Amino acid sequence: MSAQTLLVTRPAGKADALLAGLDELGLVYLYQPLIATQLVPVKPKELQLLQQADQLVFVSVSAVTSLQQQLDASELKAPLRAVGQTTATVLQQWSGREVLYPADQRSEGVLSMPCMQQVDGQNIVIVRGQSGRELMKQGLQQRGARVRYVQSYHRLPIELDGEALFAIWQQQVSCILVTSEEILRRLFSLLPVAAHDWLRSRHWILVSPRMHDSALALGIPVSKIILADNANDSALMAAICHYKRDYL
Repeated sequence: MSAQTLLVTRPAGKADALLAGLDELGLVYLYQPLIATQLVPVKPKELQLLQQADQLVFVSVSAVTSLQQQLDASELKAPLRAVGQTTATVLQQWSGREVLYPADQRSEGVLSMPCMQQVDGQNIVIVRGQSGRELMKQGLQQRGARVRYVQSYHRLPIELDGEALFAIWQQQVSCILVTSEEILRRLFSLLPVAAHDWLRSRHWILVSPRMHDSALALGIPVSKIILADNANDSALMAAICHYKRDYL
């Protein structure tokens, strides 16, 4: 490993295509997931919510695959929406139906979709993990929708030795790719405090304006941040190519 190594922290099961792309680029990388996902059983009342919804919004691939393991797609009658393209693709493959997603693959983008404008009186169900998407819920409620969450999975931090990882990373890693605020915070809590200045001196590839703001709050200089258009593989590869071109 060189001192110009990219650290990829995407959760297990979500990084295969990205890592294959890095292999094709010939870019040196380390892969270390920090968070794992675990299925949460859907309760009968939640199944009823899913069956009676006017629109269903899936926030991630894990939201789809965790629900897929528990029920048949034919039980979902409502129009299907996804926050991002990758989630939409997985959902379409499972359901065999059209799935709409916004060009701006964030909560703000979902709120800007034409199908989300006239929602007064609609029952909208957001399928997610244990937290997040409050902005989407609040925005839809302001338009008169009844919004409920169904949790199909939860995220768990992987037990790791932060000091041992830092001993390896500080000799090799020049850039860190992070696809959620939770993983960003996990890095700073996992590594010893003595490593935080080193973290702040790395380049970072992030995927949303909110993550950008969180990184600044953690003391990461704006000059060290590359912001991908979103968290799908093509956008991440474009950001990585930007990093490779400008900094390696």
